[in-house]
Amino acid sequence: MYAMDFAQVGANIQRQLDIKGFTQQSLADALQISKQVMNKIIKGNKAINVNEIARIAEILGTTADDLLLVQDAPVSEESLNFMGSISDEGTLEKINLMRTAIDEIHMLEELLHA
Repeated sequence: MYAMDFAQVGANIQRQLDIKGFTQQSLADALQISKQVMNKIIKGNKAINVNEIARIAEILGTTADDLLLVQDAPVSEESLNFMGSISDEGTLEKINLMRTAIDEIHMLEELLHA
């Protein structure tokens, strides 16, 4: 699921900074912006566009998807409401298997980009 606000994107950027051992200042320098502007991006107080997200991802050695995805947010049954109500145990089991597979794919992608 993709982030619905800039605060989540900022949190994802900060997470990548922490993983890579970068500082906000080093990312700001690479982007040729001030640390204050970088801080606003991290806090979600400054909108950033797709080109900026792609550039940040490139600098951090990650993907734009990694910066846009909601981290550690399990898919709830409510988010599947567009499909109608799911009451069949077999269907629920298949959905849970797909969720697990998708989570594992994301984990593998993170390991590949680490």
